[in-house]
Amino acid sequence: MKRSASEIIHNLERRIFHLERRASLNCYPKHLRGTQHKGANMSTVADTIVQQLGGSRVLQMFIGLKQILTASDAVTLVFPLPKHRNAVNRVRITLNEMDLYDMEFIRSVKHGRSVKVVKEFNDVYAEDIKDRFEEGTGLYIRF
Repeated sequence: MKRSASEIIHNLERRIFHLERRASLNCYPKHLRGTQHKGANMSTVADTIVQQLGGSRVLQMFIGLKQILTASDAVTLVFPLPKHRNAVNRVRITLNEMDLYDMEFIRSVKHGRSVKVVKEFNDVYAEDIKDRFEEGTGLYIRF
């Protein structure tokens, strides 16, 4: 089946249009959308925080990210509880009034019935957010 050059160009333009539209919507996989904003896009603050950590795909591959819960100025990352001592399975990252981040590392057991803040960092710069994440969880999110 031979196609003309104009048909091929038209198909390529249509594909590019759909890819650009999908990228501009900040679409996340359905299983990673938070319960607080079901079906809606993440807030810009939460999206920025996730991108500074490497993106939702990287977090899903490295730490087994299950869910992203968003708020107006915060994001909570939920992942399986690791086996090591003082392990955490939730990280809440909040943008504070000084445009810095506050990070809480939370151990939640039995569907949130037992919640304990294990470690906390205040006034973290954006470039240090990956280092503090790795220090607080004991899990690596980069090579």
